[in-house]
Amino acid sequence: MSHANSPAFQTIPTLKKGGDGAPLLIFGDHASRVIPPRYDNLGLSGEDLRRHIAWDIGTETVIRTLCARLGAAGHICGFSRLLIDANRDPNAAGLIPSVSDGTNIPGNANLPEMERAVRIAEFYAPYHGGLAQAVEALKATHKDPLIVSVHSFTPKPLTGAQREMDLALLVKDDTKTAKAFMSSAARHLPNFDTRINEPYSAYDLNYTIDVQAKNTRHLAIEIRQDHIGSDDKAKAVAAKLGDILAELI
Repeated sequence: MSHANSPAFQTIPTLKKGGDGAPLLIFGDHASRVIPPRYDNLGLSGEDLRRHIAWDIGTETVIRTLCARLGAAGHICGFSRLLIDANRDPNAAGLIPSVSDGTNIPGNANLPEMERAVRIAEFYAPYHGGLAQAVEALKATHKDPLIVSVHSFTPKPLTGAQREMDLALLVKDDTKTAKAFMSSAARHLPNFDTRINEPYSAYDLNYTIDVQAKNTRHLAIEIRQDHIGSDDKAKAVAAKLGDILAELI
């Protein structure tokens, strides 16, 4: 896989070490908070553009660290989830949110259907198209690859309860890989409270994995944001996650 830089995504090439690289692809639907200038920050300013509503804090550093550590390919979304949410069905009501965790998004209010179509064509569709190509490339070179989605969650939403878990997996179809991850996490991250389908469930919020990882081993990992809120913290957690994933590939 080659480098790609576009408004929709960036790729991280496989680090080939005498072969085809690791049988692993790691991606982040919400790794970026970039909103193109023409959208004037969707009418938001200040802290709202840095909050979890705009992106999954820390995930880009986690993904890049994991890819470098394991020699894996990566695929990173290049736009904010507020512009259009890459982890939603294109027909979902929440694809372009007008409200997120109690915050109104002025630039998304009463959105014309034409603008919705523009965002799908310029951002959403290329992101998913690039990810599909990365998945096919992985399958072409490895018989039993692993596809990993990395997300993060806020410890306390403005409109929700405190979240006590440290780490979570969204699990629906691939329970075998999830069980292997949980067993390894108990050894490598013994102080982390790791749960299944909390604070989100794979039965509700799992679109990209459902579409892109059919009939393929996969994991959807959620990390509490205070554990990865700085580069140093994110790299430290990624090192532990790297030890876990190394046992699964």
